Amino acid sequence: MSDSTSTKIQNEPQRLAVVDDHAIIRGVFLTLVEDDSDLTMAWMASSLTEARAKLERDVPDFLVMDVELPDGNGFEFILEVLKLFPRLPVLMVSAQTDKSYPKRAKASGAKGFIGKEASLERLVEAVNAIQKGGVWFTGGE
Repeated sequence: MSDSTSTKIQNEPQRLAVVDDHAIIRGVFLTLVEDDSDLTMAWMASSLTEARAKLERDVPDFLVMDVELPDGNGFEFILEVLKLFPRLPVLMVSAQTDKSYPKRAKASGAKGFIGKEASLERLVEAVNAIQKGGVWFTGGE
């Protein structure tokens, strides 16, 4: 696998991948991509097993990662992924209101964390900030 994030042409849409076990959340990101000319959907996965298989074939430009999945922990998974692809921007998401999650996401190497209760506008702001090289952490204040 090669780190495709290092060879990105600037005017191409960023390829987003979403790992979340809830179809409705994957649908939200699909809608976000359809409404944003700067994004395109690379792939979606509902488990870590599926995400590992897809990453072996196709490294996205941007990864959205749920914290809790049926087959494992998102924090541990991104540690694993970022060892292979250190420049891959990751936005962690969770429906849980655990105040430690933003801090744990940051410690794991994520560029952002946002709760699933956030508005679509806030989600777009988070994605845009991270796309531009920034960070976005909410929920741990």
